[in-house]
Amino acid sequence: MIERNDRNMKRPFEGILAAGRSTKSLAASGIGALLLLAGASTAHTEGAKVETVSVDADESVEGEQKPFDGRRDGVELDEGEEMMGAIVPLDTFVLNISGGKYIRVQMQIEFDSPDVPKRFYSRAVPIRDSIITYLTEQKAEDLQTTKGKDELRQGLRKLVNEQLKKDLVRRVYFTQFVIQ
Repeated sequence: MIERNDRNMKRPFEGILAAGRSTKSLAASGIGALLLLAGASTAHTEGAKVETVSVDADESVEGEQKPFDGRRDGVELDEGEEMMGAIVPLDTFVLNISGGKYIRVQMQIEFDSPDVPKRFYSRAVPIRDSIITYLTEQKAEDLQTTKGKDELRQGLRKLVNEQLKKDLVRRVYFTQFVIQ
């Protein structure tokens, strides 16, 4: 059986108190130390110099972001090459398809603009739902050919654009495609 010493439970700082200090003096010491540190840091920064630098609008500052000039990552585009738009990865789809098989697909959507349209995020759930419905209607035999995958990409692109109520999707990329 464990015996408790009620005297120690009431006075956990007994060793400190025996040395002649009270809990009030401990609190005052702590507050005094904080005030001392705050005063020292203020005194240290009061003597610091503040320097202002002005830059002409035509000059560039190191580390400053420059406006978008049609190139991405500093690479110039070749003639006839188009700049890539914003690309958004979708969560993985694992679905049953006709013929008793299932499909596992990861896809990414490329938009026409360098920014993801805000309406994409507000319509993400209906977009995912329509993709699920569309994929479950597919036949495994059709999706195993290159032509079938290309038709699926085009169908998904059209489907997402219909959900967005605008023609904003440029391409659909498959990053994983498994049928079993």
